[in-house]
Amino acid sequence: MNDGNLNKKAAVEALILASRRGVTPKKIAKILGMRLNQVMVLVDELTEDYRSKDHGVQLMSVEGKLRFYTKKDLQSYVDRLTKRPLVKITDTQMEVLAIVAVRGPLTRVDVELMRGKSSQAQLAELLKMGLVRRTKSKLPGNPYMYKVTSKFYDVFQIDDVSEIAEKLFQKKESEKQSETSEVSSEENETVQEESGQSD
Repeated sequence: MNDGNLNKKAAVEALILASRRGVTPKKIAKILGMRLNQVMVLVDELTEDYRSKDHGVQLMSVEGKLRFYTKKDLQSYVDRLTKRPLVKITDTQMEVLAIVAVRGPLTRVDVELMRGKSSQAQLAELLKMGLVRRTKSKLPGNPYMYKVTSKFYDVFQIDDVSEIAEKLFQKKESEKQSETSEVSSEENETVQEESGQSD
């Protein structure tokens, strides 16, 4: 292969696409024999390219790794294809998740001190969902330390900690609107059925 004829931008795009869990700009630079700042220029160009409505995916950096993500307005169609269950989170679970995401790693006691109430049940459910994980600490008594997982970053597509609380609650509001829409649809169907019966 003649590297002199290599389209660097296309190569960067191909590496990102091939990496299912994301790839760092530093690794791309190493593979392609480029300087990091050169890679970042091409990443910025690709990010802008994929903002077009002609594309169903967007390029994002999550936890420092570049990866293509389905655009939010198309995600419901992808979910039908993959049959991936949506993550349903209650308000109290969301509150605990936000604390762990912003302040973690921290202990259950730390979470409860911040909330002012028990959080054991919420943490247990978040563990089952795969959004948080726990490891034994070296603190007295070896309590578990909780922190968010890579799945958390995949679900919420967050890179900057300052975005966490805002995006978490945006997702919750989106789920509520979706549920409200489903209920309204069911009510309309019921009204139509009753109307048909009365005829």
